Amino acid sequence: MATTTKTRAAAKPAARRKASSPAPPPRDEVPLLEWISAAVGLVCALVAIGFVGWDAVFGVRSPPAVEVRLVEVTPTPHGFVAQIEAINHGGSPAAQVAIEGVLSGQGEPETAEATLDYIPEQSRADGGLVFEHDPRAGKLTLRAKGFADPS
Repeated sequence: MATTTKTRAAAKPAARRKASSPAPPPRDEVPLLEWISAAVGLVCALVAIGFVGWDAVFGVRSPPAVEVRLVEVTPTPHGFVAQIEAINHGGSPAAQVAIEGVLSGQGEPETAEATLDYIPEQSRADGGLVFEHDPRAGKLTLRAKGFADPS
């Protein structure tokens, strides 16, 4: 009889400890997924800093040099659309690029103009010039007339 009382008395504090004991403290270890995410972010940041540094040291510094090319002529009910491509070969961007096309060889020369908002350096932009006559039948001269400094 004395042993059962002693066993119950000993069992009660252990049961209380289990029920009332707080959750184990959080571990200070960083999960593997967090390390991988941090490594990917570090690599992306280093690559971005490297590109900016490379461009600052070795980048081309020259004014915009815009070349205009004819891509395609499409007949429409209101004339002919000469689709053009403007390529900036320079080392600086150009804004408000004025493009002129002069169609000659079919009587009076016909002129069309367009303005491209922005052409980054070493990049291209597309546009169109509208003519009454077919540009494929005459001589079409395309050129960039001017631009603004976007900075």
